[in-house]
Amino acid sequence: MLWVATLSILAAGLEPRAASTMARPLFAGRWRGRMRSPAMVATPSNVWETQRAGEANTSVDALGTPSPPPPSRFATLHRREYKVLRSIQQTPGLLPVSMAVHYSLLPKVITPLLALIVWLWSLPLGASLITFVCANDCLNTALKWAVQRPRPRWYSADASEYLVTRCGAWEVDLSFPSAHTQFFAGMAFCASTLCGWPFGVAALFGTIIGITRNYLSMHWPTDTLCGLLIGGVTGALWGVFDPYGKLLALSSPSLSIGFATVFTLGLLSLMLAARQAVRPVSAQKRELWLRNALRSLPPEERDAVRANPRRHLRARNLKSKVPMLVTVWCTLAITGAYPLVLPAAATLPTGSLTHRLLRTLIGLVGLGAIGSLKKAVGKRARWSDWDKGALKALTYTALSAWTFLLSQLVAKALLH
Repeated sequence: MLWVATLSILAAGLEPRAASTMARPLFAGRWRGRMRSPAMVATPSNVWETQRAGEANTSVDALGTPSPPPPSRFATLHRREYKVLRSIQQTPGLLPVSMAVHYSLLPKVITPLLALIVWLWSLPLGASLITFVCANDCLNTALKWAVQRPRPRWYSADASEYLVTRCGAWEVDLSFPSAHTQFFAGMAFCASTLCGWPFGVAALFGTIIGITRNYLSMHWPTDTLCGLLIGGVTGALWGVFDPYGKLLALSSPSLSIGFATVFTLGLLSLMLAARQAVRPVSAQKRELWLRNALRSLPPEERDAVRANPRRHLRARNLKSKVPMLVTVWCTLAITGAYPLVLPAAATLPTGSLTHRLLRTLIGLVGLGAIGSLKKAVGKRARWSDWDKGALKALTYTALSAWTFLLSQLVAKALLH
């Protein structure tokens, strides 16, 4: 509980920048930390590419016509990437798959899906996989904060000339690398390594995920390619070394808690370092990105985005990573409790398919109960940022304890 309180305070009180602040993009050319002149605010196409520090305040427009001095090499890269996106978006039949992938990382979707691995397949393999994907998400966040790349629809006022309009998909945070691609590619490569499966299927799966993100104009092709590479490498490395499996085999409560704390604080420190390393982008430039994105939307969707402040552009804040950090810590720390209360953890789940399905039903009922309780408590009063952070941390502590320990004990008591 001390760890939960500490993490909540960090999330709510030590946020290095406001949630609506974005930092200087390093990948998409060399942007200045603030707007140089009112003319840049008045002309949306100037977001296409600014020049290097010390050079005249000139730019290339959205059609690629340079004004001296010559544009940086990234303007050419992005024009080429727009052409690749346009080609991908001509592929028929990708829209339903792309929308399914787009919404797959919502907590209410991905949490029970990952828990199914634990209850139906294997507790140690599932827990190791979940620990990895949560840590991998923190790495993705640190990279987004360090690179600060705008998404394709933000980058140019004339993006609609390059992109096919797709309705129903929208992102408010930064682009590089693709979180969906890195998450699913990492999960596939990690599972392949842990189970001894060939990497070809994992690579194909990650590639398809990346293409769906390009299809919806959510990411540049290089975003998804790097997401695939980062996820693949980190997933394979985790599968080879399997820190969770080693902690489970050692059966030491103190070692499990110590390693969980050090590893989680390392992830937190990585994100904080990336957050502090990059200067913020001005509100004017962020507004410029939003205007560019709005121009690429159909009128009815444009009005809906304008009317909803939650859909305005902003970088992820540290509080949004509380679920990942809490899950990593709890999953690793709980291994120390297995020798005392669940000695058979290394072999679970066992039994027939019927027993596994009943265990899964018990587990899902528990997840639903925790979610309903959290929702009910959250509606009782107005919450401060600290309170919201603490509630989120406690919720994911309960979800982790239920998924990796308590549901197993309840199922054992009811089914045997």
